[in-house]
Amino acid sequence: MHKFLIPTAITVLAMGLNVPAQAETYDADGKGMGVNANQVYPISDGHAVIKSQTDYDSFEVAAGHPLEGATGSCFGAIMVAGAGVSGTGNCVFDTASGEKAVMSWTATGLGADGALTGDWTVSGGTGSWASASGGGAFSSLTDPDTNKFVNSITGSITIE
Repeated sequence: MHKFLIPTAITVLAMGLNVPAQAETYDADGKGMGVNANQVYPISDGHAVIKSQTDYDSFEVAAGHPLEGATGSCFGAIMVAGAGVSGTGNCVFDTASGEKAVMSWTATGLGADGALTGDWTVSGGTGSWASASGGGAFSSLTDPDTNKFVNSITGSITIE
């Protein structure tokens, strides 16, 4: 009879070792910095379309945060018509762990300081980012003399 117990015990032990990892949620508050290469297409007074391209060279986030050490690009299109702002785009970041993180963004306005504001969401990626979720708000301000930007983000990211 023990010849049946041994395979059963091995199966039960193996099942116990395959316990799924617990999801961990990170506060996304931080700053991403880099340079933009936006192209502005003026339409009329107070009306423009912007081809947006930003390249991130660093993130200021808490130690151990999944975006710590990440670099990458965001791209999309923005319409500014008077006080109205709309637009969408995507970001692809190479993380320090060697995975890719994909984010989507939606522009919704301009801050009093001229910063582009809006919302962002985690859209997937590779490795632990494939089933990640989360989102929040952003405020991205560019120095027109240097094209350097600081994108302040808030929200949370959950990595499974």
